[in-house]
Amino acid sequence: MFNYFLICLFVISSFSFSNGEGDITHIRFYISGDVKGETEPCGWKKKPAGGLARKCTVVKNSMESGYNTLVLDAGNLFFKLEKIDPGVSMDVAKENAMTIVKSFNYISCDAFSPGPKDFSAGLEFAKKLQQESNFDFISCNIADSKSNLIFKPYKIVEKENFKIGIIGATSTFVSDDIYVLDPFESIKNSIIDLKSKTDFIILLFSSSDQDYKKISKSDLEVDFVVRSNTRRKSRDGGNSVFPIYSTGDRGKVLYQFDFKSTNKVDPIVDLPYYNKLINLEKKRIQNMSSDADVSLINSYNDNIQKYNNIINQAKNTIQVKQITLDKSIQDNPYVLKIVDEGKIKTRNLGGPMEDPHRWHNH
Repeated sequence: MFNYFLICLFVISSFSFSNGEGDITHIRFYISGDVKGETEPCGWKKKPAGGLARKCTVVKNSMESGYNTLVLDAGNLFFKLEKIDPGVSMDVAKENAMTIVKSFNYISCDAFSPGPKDFSAGLEFAKKLQQESNFDFISCNIADSKSNLIFKPYKIVEKENFKIGIIGATSTFVSDDIYVLDPFESIKNSIIDLKSKTDFIILLFSSSDQDYKKISKSDLEVDFVVRSNTRRKSRDGGNSVFPIYSTGDRGKVLYQFDFKSTNKVDPIVDLPYYNKLINLEKKRIQNMSSDADVSLINSYNDNIQKYNNIINQAKNTIQVKQITLDKSIQDNPYVLKIVDEGKIKTRNLGGPMEDPHRWHNH
């Protein structure tokens, strides 16, 4: 398993090319979390962002450009609330969830780790969503009343010569017919199974704030963590033992990770993290007075040089890009049709329906 920065390798899908110095493996990964039932652009009316049709365009463009692209979701995908009123509200929410499944089936998704909001319509409906999906539901600690796991605990994906282990997990929550096993013990058991079978391990964790603090201080042998159940958007993986990324709220931003590697030996350098450190040192120098201690300025410059050397000499790197799904991205017409048809069905159920073309950039 790769060391500290290798964790970022989670972001991979595979694409290889030659740069004259040898073969470089380039893998692209898209990940979302806390979509919360949103199928269309949302947010400020003047600058609406998000929507499944726009996400589809980004993913399909990546695939058509030759990148072997992987797509994951870290949970709370189908519903906005953990409790939904019975009757029309429930019927509308279920139909909307089916719209998301149909859209994801076309967009493509390699693994989905359910969060607590994904069971708002009950366990049986969650199983129905799974049956209608052509993507894998994974969770190492969501079980039935007899403590039997409902989904596969993890999935292994192989791209070129990389084997990626993807674990799904959630913090404890209360739901009918569901028993949530201890997340950390369950994660550890999955890691034991995966260590000898994979090159790196990604954890998709729908985490409470308490468990987030716990995992950031843990010694779990994972390489990368993507967290849902938060509105936070990460710009880098932080300074924990392994990077932890949060991908925001309601699907307005899609995270793209690009991993480039020339070997499996050298550590992976998280470029956003080191660029942040460089910018911090530059700001410190800029904020110093004209009579500041020269030795202190030299110290900051030495740090900048050190971080730049790490970047320039890196054989394996990861870069992160936040893609705002705004009107500059065209709607994929096929997914747009799925979404519009779903809205018509919800209207026929008696639910509220706004103009299906209100945010579309046809």
